[in-house]
Parts: sequence; structure tokens; C-alpha cells
Amino acid sequence: MSIHEKVQQWEREEGVRLFQNLGLPRNAAILDYGCGFGHYSIAASRFLGGKDGQVYAIDINKDCVKHVSKVADEEGLVNIIAAGGNKDYSFNFSNDVFDMIMFYDLLHGDGFHRFTLYEEASRTLKKGGILSILPFHLSNFRDKEGKKTSYSYRKLVLEAQEYGFTEIGEKPLGIHFEKYHSAYYINKGGVEFENLERAKILNLQKN
Repeated sequence: MSIHEKVQQWEREEGVRLFQNLGLPRNAAILDYGCGFGHYSIAASRFLGGKDGQVYAIDINKDCVKHVSKVADEEGLVNIIAAGGNKDYSFNFSNDVFDMIMFYDLLHGDGFHRFTLYEEASRTLKKGGILSILPFHLSNFRDKEGKKTSYSYRKLVLEAQEYGFTEIGEKPLGIHFEKYHSAYYINKGGVEFENLERAKILNLQKN
């Protein structure tokens, strides 16, 4: 089985399971902010049956938005809405509209923009809604004063608590799909699915 087939299988099976134990309604409104090439958006759409609810796949990269729209059309996933995002990480959505928001591989770089993301998630999630975070490279993060410091899941939980969130459930493993789309690795012959980076997903609920 090729890596492309394994990624598609992940979207249909393991990816769907990430949403199954979160108590989401079948007509949920889900935001995948910083969706990249949309693997989690596609998995969320399949969890909802491909037609119920709405999955908003948002990214500032226009090529990513076009790709997600193309895949959604090809696979008949009519509940995916792909659109561009804002460079300042603000949301173009009203208050209390989402059942779930994903920040997957979005808290990268120095991670300082996460404070804006916390605020926007707290504003746009419904009460009891889920904020789901898949962080990578926590050692590069900075605190509110801009100082580089060692971060952990525990520190992220404590930060999120300041914005009205409480950790729930266990931490399932998520996949970092960056190397799958990397021109560098593609030119070297690609990467094995099993070698894609994994990290734990942190799920929090809005109080």
C-alpha cells in the first residue's frame, strides 16, 4: 500500500475515531483553523457522514484552500467549506457558533500567537464546545512576556484555563503531515507513512 493510500485510509478510519469519543452532535459545526492540506478536515467530515453538519477548513495558504476544496468535491464531502484565514489569527465568525475547534500544528514558531487563538476559540465556541490542540516543537514557545521557555502539555492546560477551558479525556495520537507534502522529501523519494511525526492531542472543553 502506498503512502497516499495509507493517508486516505487514516482519514477514513483512525482519523474518524479521533472525533467519535468527544460527544459531538451529528450536525456539529467544526472549525479546522490552519487546516493545511485538510487531512483532519476530511476526517471530521467523514465522521459527520460527509453531508451533515459543517466543517470549516481555514488557512492563509491559498494553495491549501484550493486543494481542500478540490478533494472535497472529488470525494463528495459537501459539508466542507474551505476559505482563507487572517494573518493576525482573528476569526471571521460570530460568537458561540462552533461545537469544536482544531488547532493542529498551528502553535508553531515561537507560539506567541496562541494567546489570540485562545481568545478567539473562547469567543466562538459554544458552551461545552471542544478546543482540540495538536502541538509540535513546544521547546520553541515563548511566554506572554516574549521570553523563551520550556513548555509542556501541563503548561498549555494551565494557560487554556485562563481563557475558560478545562482538560477532558485522554490524549490520543495525532499525525504531523508536513513531510508528506514537503518538496524536500518528495524530491528525495518521499517518506514512509510510519515515519510521519506523531504527538498527543490535547482536548479541552469550554466552561
